[in-house]
Amino acid sequence: MNPEYEIRVKHFAVLKEKYQANQYQDSSPSSLLYLILRKVDLELELSELEFNWLRENQLTQTIEIIWLQKFRNGELKRLEDEFSQLQAKYKVTKSWESSVTSFLYPILWKLDSEHNLTDSEIQSLRHNIPLLSLSGYSE
Repeated sequence: MNPEYEIRVKHFAVLKEKYQANQYQDSSPSSLLYLILRKVDLELELSELEFNWLRENQLTQTIEIIWLQKFRNGELKRLEDEFSQLQAKYKVTKSWESSVTSFLYPILWKLDSEHNLTDSEIQSLRHNIPLLSLSGYSE
């Protein structure tokens, strides 16, 4: 058997497992499912024709996983937008605090969710953003 073909068969089996499409009987790399799963795994958009094919073949779990992965792919943009809104709300203007990996993001999130901040969180804010008003919070 052709080594590349064998690798494709194994790759298809891995993708079928990953996207919960094992009930689909065809294991041939020439299957449309293999093309679809390869595209999904590379985070490429599927066409309506491809989604319809998945529906027709009753691969509902696969479709759900694809939609969840698509949601996940947009998560960084949503985090950035949420952080930007929190920064605007709490008037944080320092550009070095614009990364979603900043210490500030979880603190602002917690503050906005009406949870009490710990003493160390308050100290961290005062140390890094001395002009930030924390009315209602004492040392």
